[in-house]
Amino acid sequence: MRVIVTLTINGTKETRLEGDCPIFDGQGDNGLRDLGFWLTEWKCAGHGGPNHKNKAFIPWTSVLYCEEVENASVR
Repeated sequence: MRVIVTLTINGTKETRLEGDCPIFDGQGDNGLRDLGFWLTEWKCAGHGGPNHKNKAFIPWTSVLYCEEVENASVR
C-alpha cells in the first residue's frame, strides 16, 4: 500500500515521506512490527524526482500520522 507518513525526528520539525509499505497490506511481517515499519520506493512527499531505491525504517515513536495515497497507481 502506498502511504504518506508524517513524522517528527527531533520533536520540532515535521517531515512527510511517501512510500510503499507492505505491512499495511498484510504482507511482509519483518519481525519489527511492534517497533516500526519499512518504507520502500520512498521520497519526500510533495517533491518531484525519482524514488529512493533503498529502504527507510520508520519507528512508531516518530510517527504523527499515516495516510493512504489515493492515486497509488500514479507515481
